[in-house]
Amino acid sequence: MSNLVHYLWRNDYASQEEYEKEKERYRQYGFRIVTYQDGEKKNIHEALKKVMQNHLEAD
Repeated sequence: MSNLVHYLWRNDYASQEEYEKEKERYRQYGFRIVTYQDGEKKNIHEALKKVMQNHLEAD
């Protein structure tokens, strides 16, 4: 059985320490963590389309 996936946005955390603490908390619950980081192009819809496309191509 594969692990559930939890998505984190890196920019939601004020520091790297806060982010790492939150990421570790989800790992302890058995989640696989995927991290997004906002870049110059902040179109979340395009980013999510690419994630889904990559997922479908991986199968």
